[in-house]
Amino acid sequence: MDFAAGLGFSRRECGELAIVVSELTSNILKYGVSGSIGLEELANDKGYGLLILAADSGPPFKDLALAMQDGFNDEGPIDPGKYLSRRGMGGGLGAIVRLSHEFEVEPLHVGKQIRVVRYRRP
Repeated sequence: MDFAAGLGFSRRECGELAIVVSELTSNILKYGVSGSIGLEELANDKGYGLLILAADSGPPFKDLALAMQDGFNDEGPIDPGKYLSRRGMGGGLGAIVRLSHEFEVEPLHVGKQIRVVRYRRP
């Protein structure tokens, strides 16, 4: 994450941000039909950091709270026997939330946008 390093994030923080962007990208490829990822420098009253916007044209989450739990999708628990066929074990959204300071899903006319913010540590 050269962009994050250029904003002053530590090597560890850059690695964590790489996980966030990778998980968002993976979800767009698996479920979003088509989409985009955008990175922006952010400075506000909460601090200085990075804004990540992931937009896709896929369906909305049926149950976002469920989808954010490890081992779940937006319909409930994932059968462990189906991990390989679905290309994941349902930990991506939870990881994004744990590695971010702000997480928000906004509906779009077609699809949705996930807004993630990570502030730089002082």
